[in-house]
Amino acid sequence: MNKKHIFVILYSLSFLIGQSSVFESEPGFIRVKADSSSVPIYLDGNLIGHTPITNPIPVMEGVHFIGFHPPSFKDPFISYGKVNSDKQIFVLSGDTVNISFNTFLVDNNIKKIKKEYQITNYIGIGMLSLFLYQLWIISS
Repeated sequence: MNKKHIFVILYSLSFLIGQSSVFESEPGFIRVKADSSSVPIYLDGNLIGHTPITNPIPVMEGVHFIGFHPPSFKDPFISYGKVNSDKQIFVLSGDTVNISFNTFLVDNNIKKIKKEYQITNYIGIGMLSLFLYQLWIISS
């Protein structure tokens, strides 16, 4: 038998044992609402769209993390830092979970994180200055 015939037979058999549908069990759904528009929504770390999201998002049954990063984040540290906006949810098969995000209240948290970051920078600069001063004293 020819290698070409074996390949065609194996390729044909793969359709018989393949997955019959996209979801093996009935999927669960997540419906997202937010108080502002154009807010990027992330599901398990992947961007799924910007609000308003009209259709529910199909997901497999299990634990998922959903969060947002408001477009007002201009500081690169803040945009990748932890803002505690992620929510951990459990989705059952065939169930719809409604999630609501209030981005207006995140502004206070952003100001707090920026202040902490600024204080951390000042402490680092002070420690570096002391270290350089000690090196200068030792070398003299």
